[in-house]
Order: sequence, then C-alpha cells, then structure tokens
Amino acid sequence: MKPHLHLRQLSLLLAFLFAGTANILFAQDFAGKVVKSITFDPPQQPLDPRDLKNMLLVQVNRPLQSLQLAGTVDRLFYSGLFTDIQVDAEPSGTGVSLRFITTPRLFVGHVSAEGQISDPPSRNVLLSDAQLSLGTRYDAENVETARKNMEQIMRDNGLYGSHVGVATIEDPDTHQMTIRFQVVSGKRAHYETPIIKGDTKELSNQAIIRATGWRIPLIGYWRQVTQSLTEKGAAGIQKKYAKKDRLTASVLFPSIDYDAKNNRVKPTLEIDAGPKITIKAVEAKVSKSKLQNFVPVYQEGSVDNDLLAEGAVNIRDYFQSKGYPDVDVTFKREPTKNDREVINYYIATGQRRKLVNIAITGSNYFTLETIRERMFLQTSSLVLRYGRYSETFRKKDEQSIENLYAANGFRDAKVTSIVETDYKGNPKNLGVTFHISPGPQWRVTDLHIVGNNRLNLSRVESRLNSAVGQPYADPLVASDRNLILEYYFDHGFPSAAFSVSTTPGPEPATVNLTYHITEGPREFVRDVIISGLHRTRPSLVERRIHLANGEPLSMSKINDEARRLTNLGVFASVNTALQDPDGTNRYKTVLFDFDEAARYTFNVGFGADFGSIGGTTTNLQAASGQHGVYPRVAFDVNRLNFLGIGQTISIQTRYSSLEQRESLNYIVPRFLGSQGRTVTFSLLYDTTQDVTTFSSRRLEASVQTSQRFTRASTLLLRFAYRRVSTGNVVIPSLLIPELLQPVRIGILTASYIQDHRDNPADAHRGFLNTVDAGAAGGFFGSQRNFVRVLARNATYTPLGRNLVFARQTQIGAIIPFDLTPNLTDADAVPLPERFFGGGGVSMRGFGYNQAGPRDIGPPVATGFPLGGNGLFFNTVELRFPLLGPNISGVLFEDMGNIYDTFSDISFRYHQNNNQDFSYAVQAPGFGIRYKTPLGPVRVDFAYALNAPHYDGYGGTIQDLLNCSLHHNCQVTPQRLSRFQFFFSIGQAF
Repeated sequence: MKPHLHLRQLSLLLAFLFAGTANILFAQDFAGKVVKSITFDPPQQPLDPRDLKNMLLVQVNRPLQSLQLAGTVDRLFYSGLFTDIQVDAEPSGTGVSLRFITTPRLFVGHVSAEGQISDPPSRNVLLSDAQLSLGTRYDAENVETARKNMEQIMRDNGLYGSHVGVATIEDPDTHQMTIRFQVVSGKRAHYETPIIKGDTKELSNQAIIRATGWRIPLIGYWRQVTQSLTEKGAAGIQKKYAKKDRLTASVLFPSIDYDAKNNRVKPTLEIDAGPKITIKAVEAKVSKSKLQNFVPVYQEGSVDNDLLAEGAVNIRDYFQSKGYPDVDVTFKREPTKNDREVINYYIATGQRRKLVNIAITGSNYFTLETIRERMFLQTSSLVLRYGRYSETFRKKDEQSIENLYAANGFRDAKVTSIVETDYKGNPKNLGVTFHISPGPQWRVTDLHIVGNNRLNLSRVESRLNSAVGQPYADPLVASDRNLILEYYFDHGFPSAAFSVSTTPGPEPATVNLTYHITEGPREFVRDVIISGLHRTRPSLVERRIHLANGEPLSMSKINDEARRLTNLGVFASVNTALQDPDGTNRYKTVLFDFDEAARYTFNVGFGADFGSIGGTTTNLQAASGQHGVYPRVAFDVNRLNFLGIGQTISIQTRYSSLEQRESLNYIVPRFLGSQGRTVTFSLLYDTTQDVTTFSSRRLEASVQTSQRFTRASTLLLRFAYRRVSTGNVVIPSLLIPELLQPVRIGILTASYIQDHRDNPADAHRGFLNTVDAGAAGGFFGSQRNFVRVLARNATYTPLGRNLVFARQTQIGAIIPFDLTPNLTDADAVPLPERFFGGGGVSMRGFGYNQAGPRDIGPPVATGFPLGGNGLFFNTVELRFPLLGPNISGVLFEDMGNIYDTFSDISFRYHQNNNQDFSYAVQAPGFGIRYKTPLGPVRVDFAYALNAPHYDGYGGTIQDLLNCSLHHNCQVTPQRLSRFQFFFSIGQAF
C-alpha cells in the first residue's frame, strides 16, 4: 500500500517547508554576523530549559549560519510542543539578535461529562466513546466529533431529545485544555409496534414482538428504549427461532425511525428464519442440552463443516471422559427437504473401560509428582468413577510434558504415549504409558551482555536465568529479556530494545549466548501536572506523588503512584499519561488526572439467621433454644473524602429481632503518613438478645489503630471505654444487685492477624492465625478487672486436586483479678463480657450461643446458658466436589464447649450429671456448599453425639418468679436437641 498524505497534512507540510526556506533566505542578510543574543517570545516556553539548550544549534557570540538556524527550527518543531515557530532577526551593533516567536501546542487535560445523565449510557461510557486521551494533542475537530458521538450514543439509547454542549478552558501555564461536555439527556423514548419484514415462517408477528421483550407482558406497556434492550430484542427473536430448530435465523435492523411528536421509536425488523435444522445423536444417547454445548452451531448461528467437525471432536472427548476410549464419532448432513436439514452424529462407543493406571517412563530429571500435576488424564477414583481420558487430553499431556522439559533446557525432548486397552488382561481396564526421551540438556557456557553503555546491570545479572552453567531454553531467554527491558524502562529508557544471538559452545549441547541491548534516548521527569480535583485538597495528592524533577522517567513507578492514590478510596479513577509522549523532548511532563468518587455511598442489606437461636421470653422451656428464621436489616451511610482530606465518616445500623446496633465512625487512613496505618474513632450503641438468659446493652466509645505490615500481617491496637448492662433477666439466681448494675469497662486490646489463605471466602490452601489479648482494670477506669485472651489457628491442606482438609482450633480465657467482694471468679466478669458459643461459625453441635454452663440455681434451676470464662473449640472438615463445578460437600466434626473458668477446660466425652458442663461435646455432620459470587451458600446438618442434659423449668416467667418466692418450683430433666441445622453464606471458617 503506497503512503499518502491527507490534504490538511500536505498543506501543513508545505507551509513548514516554505517557512524554513524563508528563514534561510532571511538569515542570508545576517550570515556571518555574530549572534549577540537569543530570546524567546513568550519567555516561558513549554520546553524544559535543558531540552531547549540542546536543541539550539545557533549560539551566542558565534557567527550566524543559515543551516544552523533552519536546523534549530526543525528541532523545536519536531519536539511536538509547538504549532508555529517564527524567527525575528534584528541588527545589534555589529552583530545580530535573534528572537524565536513560538505558539505552544495545546494538549488534552481533564475531560468530564456533566449534567443529569440518564443511565444508560453511563457517564463512563460517554467519556470512553469520546476517545480524548489525556496528554494527547488537542484538536477542536476531535472535540466536535466526540460531542457528536455522545449525542449518537444517547439517541441509540432512546434519548432523542438529548443535547451535548462543550466548554473548553485553556491553562496557559501548563498548556492543558480542560474539556467539559454539558449533557442534557431529555426524556427517553418508548418502543412501539415494529415493522416486520422478511420470511418469518411459522412465527406470528405477535410471537416475534413478545420475543423482543420490548413490551411488558399482560399490561402491554411499551418499554423505554435502550441500546442493550434493542440488541436483546434481536437475540430474543433468534433464541425463539432456535427453540424451533431454526438455528441460522438472522435478524437485522434496516432502520429505526423516531416519532418526535409522540416520543416513540419504531424499529424495522428484517427477518430470515432459515430452514429447520435437526441435530441428532445416532447409536448412542446424548441429551439435547449436551448436544447444544458440544456442537458450536448453536452458538455461532451458522452451519458449516468446520463447526460440525469441532462438534464431533467434542462429543468424542465427552464419551472418552465417560470411559469409552474407543469411541468413534462421524457426522453426515442430509439434503434439505421440506424446509428441514437433518444432521446425524453417528457414535460408535465401543466397550466401556476404566482408566486404572498412568505410567511415566524415562523421567530422570523431574519427579513424577511434578509431571502428574500438569496432566489432564486421571485414574479412576471416588470422584471420577471411570477416570478422565480422551485422545485430546492425551495429546495435551504429551505436549505439556514436552514443554516442561523444553523450558528446562531439553530442547530435543520428545514424549510419546501408548494406550493399553486390556490392562493386565482385564478388557474393562485401560492403562496409558507416557515415555519421555529427554535428549541432552543444553547449557550456557558463556554469557555476554553488550550495548549497556549508560546503565549498570549488576543488579539484574544476578537474577538472569541463562547464567553460565544454567540450562538454555527459549522461555528462560524470554524471561531474561523481560527482566532486562523492565529494568531499562524503569530507569528512563522507554525505547530500549533487546535481541539475542548464539554460537556453538566448546562442547556438544552447549551455547555461547550474547544479549544485545539498544538503549535509545533516556527520558526524565520535568514536572507533574494534577487535574480534575474539585472537592479534594491538592495537598492530599501532592504529598503522595514522589516524582522529582530530573529523575529518570519510569512508567511503572508512575502507575504505582496512581495505584496508591486509587487506594485512598476517594477517587473513582486515577488516569496517568505523559504530555505528548511521542515528542522528541527528553524531559517529559507527567499528568495525573482524577475522577472524584461520589461523596456519599449508601448500603442496604437484608439477611437472616437460620437455626436454633435463643427462644421465647415467655416460655422457659425455650432454654434449649428454638429453631427459627430471624431476619436482619442493615443500613450504612458513608461520607467519603470528608473536608477534602481523604477521611471518612460512616453511620452503620443493624436491626433484627436479636440485635439492634447503631455506630458512628470517623476513619483516618494512612495515619501519620504510613501507607498501612488507619485510625478509627467510634461511638456504638448495641442491644443484643442472642440468648433468653438476658439482653446485653452496650454504650461504647473507642479508638483503634491498625497497622498492616504485609499483605498477610496486620496488628490492631484498640482502647474502648464502655458501659455494659443487662436487662430482661429471666433467671432468679441472677437477680442480684451486683450482677444487674451497669458496669463501666475500660479495656485495652491488641490483635494480631496473619492471613495466608489463598481465598478468604473459600480457602483451599494456606493458614490463618489470630490472637486477641486485652486487659481491663482500674488503671483504665474500669469497675471490673480481668485479662481476656482469644486465639485461633486454621489450616487448609489440599489433598490431590479435588479434596481439601481444613481444621480450626480456638482457645480462650478470661481471668479476673482484684475481685470485688462477694463475687466469685465466674461472677466477677459481667454477663455481656463472657464467652458465648455455639452455632454455624463456632460449634455446630449447639444452637447459637447455647454452649457452656447453664443455670442450675438456687433458688431454681432454669437451664438457661450463662456463658463462661473458658473456651475451646476444634473443628475438622473434609471438603470435596459433589455435583458439577458449583456444588460441593463437607464432612465435619466439631468438638468443644464453653467452660466456667479456663482451668475447667476438659476433653472428656461423658457428662457426669445434669450439673456438669465441663466436658467436650462431639458433633459430626454433613454440609452442602453452593458457589456464588458472594461466597459459598452454606447448609449444615450436625448431630451431637453427647448433647448435654440439664435441669430446667417449664412455664412462664411469672410462674417462675412466683414459685421461687415460695421455694416450691418443680424442675424436670431436659436435654439439648441432638440435631442442629444452619444456613448462611461463607464457609464455617
């Protein structure tokens, strides 16, 4: 293709050439005269003084030469920062004074779309389609094109009355042009009955209209127009035809007409239904849904032999994976007859066999485990009854093993495989043997790096894969190439290039390796321009951008700065660019453009607890808890970027029949300049009724600082001063002034979290450690004195490809000191501060908060849980796939309890009597997990092998109070339910 110039480009080129000629002719009058001074108009030039100095070929106190002057103009123009350059020469004594008159070029700065924009299209879609990239050269015609494109997008989305205006603001200091599009969306149009043309076959017009989804069923109201709904309409018609086996149906829109008077849109549909196509599996049973997945005709909407052949391969692989290694699949297209084409897949399955053995021979470099973990083939197991085998997988495994050897220097490695159809004489068994012929391992005998004249590569050389004595392989060389070029790019060489050459080494299977580097020009940071800030204080951004004038230009560092700014949480996006990146100037201006996030965010959540929780407050037989559904509602409001300094105020509320909570938080991220440190000030009011023993009330003020050391390690320090009290107490033994009085608690706690899980929502490997320790005492203004420690360790171990063994251990202790008179160790800790346990996330052998000591009187035993000062829970789980990729199963065994004191912790199995709760309850069970984007939905069924017995009281609270006064309460032996059921989101741990 021959190069050509547009008319505008040609006119600019001619103008520049004539200008250069005029300069030369003009300068001949002063040729040979000494240049006395060189000035610029305007004095403040877009070029860095260091670049400007290098571009000047004419110099003061030297004779003026016409070619030098023309060369200077050329250099300045090709820097990309000027649209016009003129030179004015005037006599100055016996010499000449030169004045360069320049017109700086403008560049695209912050681009915004403002106004009440009806979504769709969203603000981001409009700006993306404008295609005005930050730092590129500003052109008024491009802006007008972008404006028209925006209006077209809005019309495509039914906003035919929309209007887009544009305003531009030039910054003469930075030469950036701010572009603001003013959007008036107008009223969105509605669809109306479309015009239907073409060969629609058996579908009526009404059926086609229903398939579009443009009209609301039953009420017949036409929906509002959007581009996606228009496209879905065409897809809906094709889907309707596909259900009638017309797989090649096409739907086009020759026109979409707008009625401005009624604000209605009338699409014209051009439909070609095509023939009916029937795809059948012959000689073997394959469901229609599977055929639709295997044969790409259904997805592509067309029929050709390539797609049908691909379908045959997919069907063959499917049957081979089901234990039919000898399956043969062919297809035949019957001639179209009576508006129908039949395609038959002939499937000869052969004998069903089980893949029982995979052997690997010739492997003398890698372990068998290293090779097997890269293979698709698998022998039969509990999960894969017939194993996993197909010809495609076998070939992929051969290639995978070859690639593994080739990446480690075995350039001539070959892998072959043999299939034994009667493995060890059993015709139903299948064995596959892979034989590896690795050949010699090529090694590097000498490595030279040439061309690195301006950059010391000593830091890189120690990390190169192709060092002397190491294997020689193309992937290793490619890794070295990336490492070296990244190092150059990070040190201001954006156009650095790399090539490699080899020569035979002194011995067989050895090479001498030479890396050739072309460094190219080095670029530096000139300055930084910030745009797009309206509500945010510039100082918030400026002190977080660490780019110094004159330092080598590194786009990776610039992107890291942008990523850290994005992590502030106050910007919807941070865009970075260089001003005129293709210009020849070496000192570049770095641009940071910000799109501020909305100041307010609102979160509304609905959920529920399912399981045995508490009970009623009227019937004391509910001491064992009641199964039920307990809805929860959450509403949060966040004020981001408060005062423009990146801090946040949030109000969080939680309401349910079990809990009412309101909290006010003030969050200061990156406290004292530390990237991972956050300080939070909180006010909290909480009322909780998780058990029927009492309701817990807490009014708290706290300050917390968290320091994140690494991605996995975080330390939290927290001081809380709270007033805790109890209400709705239903146990006579707790109706004691010392236990019912509100208590002030001042407590300092420290928490350390070490999280090495691969996926916190659904971990498959790694571990989690947490330790929480705190002290409350008179030295903090607390009315009760105790030390509280709670530790947890969880590990996740993969077993093969599909199984995960997970275990968790929790242990906790509350140890009081300086006891208040007349209070025991157990009673010295206020009820709301004690450990409570049981439920879907701690111990599934109990209902929620039903574990541990229970009320045994006097004056009467009610059997209600009281909490305790000691905690021990241990859980083990075996997680495995169950049905398809999204449903998995869990076998678990939970063990443990809540104890009166830490010294009472015991692992004994049997309960001694109805007043003994210092033993470990054992609860095996089974669970089902369904994978969702929010985490697995969890259902657990548990059976407590040794559920506790206790003495309880039946009747109402009033009956209890009356009988306790007369000391004639009748208690009956009771037992917690052995069966427990839980439903929630997320794994148990």
